[in-house]
Amino acid sequence: MTEPSHPLNRRLPPDVVAGESAFIQFYQQYAAFSWPWAWRRTLVFGLLGLLAAALFGASHGLHARDVGEAIIVTLASGTANLFLVGAGPMLGALVRHRAWPLRLERTLIVAAVIVGMVLAVVTDFWASGVHDDFMAAHGSASKDSDASASDQHSVMRRSLDLAPDLLLLFVASGGLALQGYFTEKKRWAEHRRRLELEGADLRLTLLQAQVEPHFLFNTLASVRSLVATDPQRAARTIDALAQHLRTTLPKFRAETGVAQSTLGEQFAICASYLALMKERVGERLRIEITLPAELSDLPFPPLLLISLVENAIKHGVEPKPGVTHVWLAARIAGERTVQRLEVSVEDDGAGLRLGMGEGTGLTNIRAQLRTRYDSAASLELFERDGGGVVARLIVPLERRP
Repeated sequence: MTEPSHPLNRRLPPDVVAGESAFIQFYQQYAAFSWPWAWRRTLVFGLLGLLAAALFGASHGLHARDVGEAIIVTLASGTANLFLVGAGPMLGALVRHRAWPLRLERTLIVAAVIVGMVLAVVTDFWASGVHDDFMAAHGSASKDSDASASDQHSVMRRSLDLAPDLLLLFVASGGLALQGYFTEKKRWAEHRRRLELEGADLRLTLLQAQVEPHFLFNTLASVRSLVATDPQRAARTIDALAQHLRTTLPKFRAETGVAQSTLGEQFAICASYLALMKERVGERLRIEITLPAELSDLPFPPLLLISLVENAIKHGVEPKPGVTHVWLAARIAGERTVQRLEVSVEDDGAGLRLGMGEGTGLTNIRAQLRTRYDSAASLELFERDGGGVVARLIVPLERRP
């Protein structure tokens, strides 16, 4: 059940932790039915059980006016309470650390909880007998009438009274931990997927960091040449660069990293980049951006769209003389039951060339799509009617809760 590379005696990653009570972290940091989990859980609830036993023993001692009886009742009751909270978890830990096949392990873990409940009942019966014997010696014993056992109404009433006791017994013996135990494999799978996603985001971030210096140097070189020939255009280029940096840099400084973003944020980054490029190349670049307002807040992976726009400029606009258009658009496609979000970057520039779809940027984009959506998302790259290239991202439609 636990990840093979993660020993049972080691604390779980925070996103894999699950337990019976979210406010108790002393034992929940470990895998359910592991030794650290079992003894820590027994310590937490066992101390409460010993305190209850001490109070019960003290009450008996005051009633009987006998310190010796008070100590014996306390020890008997405390032993019963320790079996109640510790027997099931300890037996479960004994099973889990044997590393038996999963199906057998699951069956025996459930059996361990049940056996723990039985042992708890037996020890409680013994402890109650110790107390009852002392009370009988003082003339305070009470016995139920055997006649009531034949009364169907009494039998039903006793069964109903027993149900809360069985529920309490199940909870105290580790029964609630079964849910965390059986879902642990799923939490590990989600943990691995989260790590893969963060890795894919990191690769894209590093790629972006490699591209940005080249992009900045080219922009500053362009500004330097414009200062002498066209100061006003140089000033506009600087303003456009500042706006692009204001739009882009906060995403890298956010406390949540770059793992979360919206389609509107990604369009804003692309729009500021294209505005800057327009200042650099002048009227050669024509831009058209279409983003319906209702799509702006939809979740969308970061850094993918800007990579496609940069490709359109680098491989489509810059190599082609004359006017070149770049279109950026988003729409919802598919039927009502299975809808997808399609975002396309088109240009009527130089067109596809051999090996163009195999670059590092496109490879990382496909890797991130695969990590986030498995086979439910795709990147399409094909020639545009009339010349140029179409790059289309297709992802499942997700709406914010």
